[in-house]
Amino acid sequence: MSAVRDLWRRRRGRTRTGEGHADALRTATEQAVGLREAGEYGRARALEEDTLAQRRRSLGDDHPDTLQSALGLMLSLDGLGAREQARALGEDTLRRCRRVLGAADRLTLTVAINLVRTLASLGEQQRVRELAEDNFNRARDALGADAPATLVAAANFVMVLSESGEHRRACELGEDTLARRRRLLGPDHYRTLITANALALDLGTLGEHALARSLCEDTLARAERSLGADDPDTLVTAYNLASELAALGEHEQARARFEDTLARRRRVLGEDHPGTLDTAVNLARVLASLEQHQRARDTLEDALARYRRTKGDDHSDTLNAAANLADVTRKLGDYAAARDLDEDTLARRRRVLGEDHLHTLNTASGLVVSLIRLGDHERARHLGEDTLARQRRVLGDGHHRTLDSANNLAVVLRALGEEQQADQWVEWIKAQHR
Repeated sequence: MSAVRDLWRRRRGRTRTGEGHADALRTATEQAVGLREAGEYGRARALEEDTLAQRRRSLGDDHPDTLQSALGLMLSLDGLGAREQARALGEDTLRRCRRVLGAADRLTLTVAINLVRTLASLGEQQRVRELAEDNFNRARDALGADAPATLVAAANFVMVLSESGEHRRACELGEDTLARRRRLLGPDHYRTLITANALALDLGTLGEHALARSLCEDTLARAERSLGADDPDTLVTAYNLASELAALGEHEQARARFEDTLARRRRVLGEDHPGTLDTAVNLARVLASLEQHQRARDTLEDALARYRRTKGDDHSDTLNAAANLADVTRKLGDYAAARDLDEDTLARRRRVLGEDHLHTLNTASGLVVSLIRLGDHERARHLGEDTLARQRRVLGDGHHRTLDSANNLAVVLRALGEEQQADQWVEWIKAQHR
C-alpha cells in the first residue's frame, strides 16, 4: 500500500493553504493525542472534529491523513462514552481504509482493533468475535505471522476469545503469540509482558494454576525490572499472581501479595479505582480463608460503601462485594446483619440477573443459612425448597451447591419436627454420593 500513500502525499502538496495547511493540522493532531492520553477527551474531541473537517475539505474523505483524523476522533468519542457515535464513525472509517489502503494496512488494522473494543462496550459480542478473527486472518495472510500488525491483531483476538469463554483456543493462540513476541521483541518488551499476562489469566481460568503461577512470577519479575513496581500494568500482574496463589491454597503468600498490591493501587490509582476495590474484595476473601473474619469484614464494608457510591447499588461489583460481606458477617455470628444484607442482595440479583442465575441462587442459599440460625424456620423452609428446586434444574442433582441446599433443607425440616421428610432428603443426599 506504499504506492497509495505516496500518491496521496503528492496530491497533498497541492492543497497547503490557509487553515488546511498540513503542518498546522499535524500539530493539531499531535495536541489532540496528548490531550487524549491525559484523559481530556472533551478538549481532544473539539480539536479532532475541527481537524477532521478541514482535512475532509482540503484532502478528501479518503485521504490517509483524513482517515487518521477520523480514528483519533473515534477514540475520543469512545473515551467520552459516546460509543454509538464512535461505532458509526469507526465503521465508516474501516470501510474507507479497506478500500483505499487495503485490509492489511497498519491504519486499517488499528481502526478495526479499536472498533472491536467499541463494539464490545456495546455488548455486540458476535460482531466483536467475527471482526477480531477477520482482522487476525487478514493480517496473517497478507503480512505473515511475525509481522507487528499481525501480532497486535492476534493479541486482540486472544482477548476476544477469552471474553467469549473460549479459553482453550485463547491459550493456544496466546502461547504462539507469546513465543513470537519473545523472539522478535525480547522477553522484557512491554507487549511481550502484556501477552504473557493475558495467557496466565486463561491458564488460571482453565484450572492450570501451577502453570499460571509460574508465568505470573516470571512476568512480574520482568515487569518490576522494566516498568517499575508501581506501574499499573505491573500491578495487574501482581494481582493475577496473588489470585493464582489463592487458587493454589497458598493463602499466606496470597495475603501478603494482595496487601502489597492494594497499598500500591491505593497510592497510584486512588481509593475508589475499580482495580483498587477489586483487590480489596479479593484480599478480604483470602483473609476469610485464613479465619481473619473481622479484618475481612472491615475491608469489605469499606469496599462496599465505595462501590455503592461510585457504581450504584445494582452494579455487579457492588452486589459481589455485598454477597462476600454477608458471608463474612455470618461467619462472625452476626446472623441478623447477614440476613439483612442477603435479603437486599437477593432482591437486586433477582431483578438484575434473574431468578435462576447462579449468583442469585448462591445468595438465596446464604440467606437460608442465616434464617436457620435466627430460628425463622418457616421462611427458611419456603426459600430453601424454592432454591433447591432451581439448583436441581440449573446445576444438577450432584452439584455440591445443590447437595448443600438439600442438607440445609433437611436441617430445617428436622427443626420443624418433620423427621420423615428430613430423613428422605438425607437418604437422597447419600444416593448422590454413591
